[in-house]
Amino acid sequence: MTGRPHVEHRPYWLAGASTIVAAAFAIRILHLFCTERMNPLAPFLQLDAATYDRWARALAFGGDPGPTTLMQAPLYPWFLAAIYKIFGPLPATARALQALLGTATAALIMYTTRRVFSSAAAALVAGALAALYAPLIFFEGLILPATLIVFLNALALALFAGDRRPGTERTLAGGTVLGAAIAANPPNVLLLPFVLLHLGLAGRGDDIQWPGVPTAPAGSSRPAGAPRPAPARGRMGFLRCALLLLAGVALALAPFTIRNYIRSGEFIPLTTGGGVNFYIGNNPGANGYYAAPSYGGSSLGFAPEEQWRRMTEIAREKSGAALGESDVSRFWFRAGLRWARAHPLEWTALAWQKFIFFWNRYERANVENFYFHRRFPGVLSLPLLTFGVVAPLGLLGIFLARGRSRRLWLLYGGALVYLATAVVFYVTARYRLPVLPFLVPFAAAAVVELVGIARRRRFAELALLAAALAVLALLSNFTVARDTPQGISANLVRLGDAYLSRGDTTRAGAAYLEALALDAESARAKERLLRVAPCRDD
Repeated sequence: MTGRPHVEHRPYWLAGASTIVAAAFAIRILHLFCTERMNPLAPFLQLDAATYDRWARALAFGGDPGPTTLMQAPLYPWFLAAIYKIFGPLPATARALQALLGTATAALIMYTTRRVFSSAAAALVAGALAALYAPLIFFEGLILPATLIVFLNALALALFAGDRRPGTERTLAGGTVLGAAIAANPPNVLLLPFVLLHLGLAGRGDDIQWPGVPTAPAGSSRPAGAPRPAPARGRMGFLRCALLLLAGVALALAPFTIRNYIRSGEFIPLTTGGGVNFYIGNNPGANGYYAAPSYGGSSLGFAPEEQWRRMTEIAREKSGAALGESDVSRFWFRAGLRWARAHPLEWTALAWQKFIFFWNRYERANVENFYFHRRFPGVLSLPLLTFGVVAPLGLLGIFLARGRSRRLWLLYGGALVYLATAVVFYVTARYRLPVLPFLVPFAAAAVVELVGIARRRRFAELALLAAALAVLALLSNFTVARDTPQGISANLVRLGDAYLSRGDTTRAGAAYLEALALDAESARAKERLLRVAPCRDD
């Protein structure tokens, strides 16, 4: 963006922002209603969702949390447990609160965009993109941690965004929120260097001013016209902010580290799942997406509990020792690293494939399939925004905003961290979704800048940028993968099971027949069809 001065009228900004937040809330409430009333899969949790639900119930009411509590990030089960404890163990209530988090995420993205780009127009565009982003709405209806991670990322950005170093309370709060984001998604620890870089660069230039508006920046408690407090400058100011940031992160992570030590007797800062996930993304059968791993020609299973059991058994058998959970994680990390070192060309090709998958519109499922859920009536069947729209606009916005890069390291960092995580591990829709708060501000900046160039009649520049955007859109929307017939068949079997549990044998049978048409070798579909055949009217 050029940063050209323009007048922004506060009443119009407030009205526009309020309208977008209201629309975001309304569309999410409608999605929640449709999910509960029209999606037969909603009551039936499977795989990761079932694991989180079981873990949360054990935390809230006692019982067995399952064997994977050290492998998976712990914050979401505690979040879910708090909901169950207060409101009762109803997934519908969790979905409702996640809808509120999604609405707040849209508002936070607006706030951050305005602070970073000094533009109410860009902020409103960013809010609209987040409000109408279909994958975000989709995951808010699932018992999975993606919505919580996106919200915490957006909140951390909002607390740190701006040219000036934040004060003591804000820095400590930002560190605590970042620590919570790490507890929800451990790769977020890689955001720390970028936050420190941002704090190091902050305070060296003019504070954010909204041209034509004699008020404090959004979110400031300083009265209009009051003198600005002097920011902490120099090395001591940066050191103070850095220590407060790290203290906040430690404050958020300490309870989980202590809990892990009590449970295992080992020093496990957060989880032991890193090595396992690295192997899943780097082995002879890896394809760039999530695929049930194998070792020595034997499958390691698909469900989290089964994988934990098999991978622990193999690690202990191969090592000839009673390994702890951290040792098991290291075993699988080394196994993946050995394969990468032994096959450098294959690994390089795999890493490039993950890079392409990350920027592609395709929403790869490892539990719940976005495209399969769109077959049910409701919000997801509407022509909402997808990654195929946000990605090319975001990439163009990164180029157009290069002139103000000093204030953008928080956004650069988030995009780089999630891209690097995908390349190191693997790409799935729910793991890519948290990049949204870092990418949408760039997308909004691109839209506003293109409109501004058109208004100034700079048609040659506009034509070049439009051509670049078209190329990026083509690359992002090029079909690099699609759902396999076997994958769709498995979802149809699950749908048939949902209908069967409600006593609807006619629809159950139709779902099983459709599953067999796609995968004639599906043993589950054959067995279920035999079960319902005597009950069907035909």
